[in-house]
Amino acid sequence: MKKNELTQAAMLAEAVGIVAGLVYVGLQIAYGVAYHANLITVLMNVAVLLLVYAGLTMLSVYPERVNGLSAEQCTGDVRKYTVRMVRVCKLIFVGGLCFTSICDVLGKQINAGYSLIVVVLMVAAAVFYEYRIIKILRSRKKK
Repeated sequence: MKKNELTQAAMLAEAVGIVAGLVYVGLQIAYGVAYHANLITVLMNVAVLLLVYAGLTMLSVYPERVNGLSAEQCTGDVRKYTVRMVRVCKLIFVGGLCFTSICDVLGKQINAGYSLIVVVLMVAAAVFYEYRIIKILRSRKKK
């Protein structure tokens, strides 16, 4: 999303995502120190976060890539909902990683179904926003 299109809510969501990402990195380091985890494991966990976060950030900058639309079609509400979808998925992903890291550092074991819940939340968010986008695109086609 272009800098001039960022609302206060969008900036807050991005800031929360960045802070959550930094907290995750700190928790991974704390986990590695406290439990003598392999350095490669900690680095790989951080690398996954960075790569997925960077990829989702790139999709929010170029939202037409998400739906395979031309730049002319990805305007107005379609662009707005696509960027929101990417941002919500990014927050769910980072929040889910933070929660698991907090549990790891505290020594609490979480249910194996937790990862499935996070994936279902991300898919539900994507389906919700994609439904709205498809509805808009169909209404444009009728005109």
